Amino acid sequence: MRVVLCYHAVSSTWGHRLALPPEQLLRQVRLLRRFADVHATFDDAFHSISSVLPELRRLRVRTTVFVCSGLADRSGAPLLIPELATKNADDLEGLRTLTWDDVRALAAAGTAVGSHTVTHAHLPRLGDDELEQELRASKERIEDELDRPCSLLAYPFGEHDPRVRAAARAAGYEQAFALRAARGDPFAVPRVDLYRRDNLPRTLAKTVLKGLIPSSI
Repeated sequence: MRVVLCYHAVSSTWGHRLALPPEQLLRQVRLLRRFADVHATFDDAFHSISSVLPELRRLRVRTTVFVCSGLADRSGAPLLIPELATKNADDLEGLRTLTWDDVRALAAAGTAVGSHTVTHAHLPRLGDDELEQELRASKERIEDELDRPCSLLAYPFGEHDPRVRAAARAAGYEQAFALRAARGDPFAVPRVDLYRRDNLPRTLAKTVLKGLIPSSI
């Protein structure tokens, strides 16, 4: 049995809901490893995740980072989508993302790199041409920068529908990760999204509710 976790930022000092202290994240991973294989994924490629990836590798936990190519192209610009827009200096620093040099270093160390589109758009709201651009351009940029195939995609906001899934397949991805989805579709792989408020009991409960580990544990 496999459990795919969805994380965002990692920080002991930045109190944003997206940011887990590294010790909290590692406790969650160790707990769930008692019941299933754990795959830790990180949406948005925030710069702060670099602090926890070496320990996850030491634990032999599979890790994947999903990159917005448009932010990496802007030297790791902060993710200032409307849902996260801010002028607060601490938030701006916390929302800073990885540069291409950072991404290459992570890939060389063994972390898988996937696409999170170009701009973190709401994909179901886009027209067909815009949707194709978000999916194909990001994939191609990652492949150009890393000189290796980019076969994995994570939908921004976890949003998808049949048209988006078909576009992801047509763009050449082999697997796409969602949040709320039924198991069995490689283009809607369910994940457990975890945040700063999720203590160990909540972590376990969320995983059971998604049917990713048995309720009889």
